[in-house]
Amino acid sequence: MTQLGPGMYSQSQGPCDDCRGKGEVIDDANKCQTCKGKKVTKEKKVLEAMIDKGAPNNNQYTFHGEADEYPGMEPGDVVIVVQEQPHKKFKRKGADLLFEHKITLVEALTGVNFVFKHLDGTPIRVKNEPGEVIKPDDLKTLPEKGLPFYKQPFKFGNLFITFKVVFPDSMPVAHLPALKKALPAPQKGDDDDDMAAETVLLQPFDEAQRNTKAAGGTRDESDEEEEEGGGHPGGGQRVQCAQQ
Repeated sequence: MTQLGPGMYSQSQGPCDDCRGKGEVIDDANKCQTCKGKKVTKEKKVLEAMIDKGAPNNNQYTFHGEADEYPGMEPGDVVIVVQEQPHKKFKRKGADLLFEHKITLVEALTGVNFVFKHLDGTPIRVKNEPGEVIKPDDLKTLPEKGLPFYKQPFKFGNLFITFKVVFPDSMPVAHLPALKKALPAPQKGDDDDDMAAETVLLQPFDEAQRNTKAAGGTRDESDEEEEEGGGHPGGGQRVQCAQQ
């Protein structure tokens, strides 16, 4: 009971200050010196979770009865959730792996021969069949070089490699006859033998070369006139009607 004023009282209910709603009071002389009568103590415990090979992302491992305990209550469980971190080289899709590898034009034409380290640090040398040409964005497979299957650690997925061919900016003119001799001849069209055809040279692309308007350039002449005339066709400023 709390007196608010003359003849006015407020009544509220709450846990007992002595037992704090527990229904019993322990004498200070009989209290446990470790928990101070709270019946529980804090302690650290190490739980070891053996992550299975090939475990999927968000896979859970449950430790029954290892959560907080309290007298008269059943302890809960500790659940460990596996969070897969992205790798700077490999991308995972189930038990398969994928990574991108850049090669030169010479390697694309004559063959690749390079070494990469797998996730466990094992070096793997990659080669292709002699005479095989690798085209840009070609997807090749290394069978059974992926991750182990979940719950089947003796079976493995595949590893896929996407090849990006880096072309040179230019070629020495002296080497061009040898290249033409080594590479297949280009296919000629029906009009390639026309001696009267005009010869033009390719140039690097420049954004300023675009002519998207019918009158030429990227804007019509009317657009320029509007800018010069303050936004009104014909130039000059718009004349306001005089007030009488």
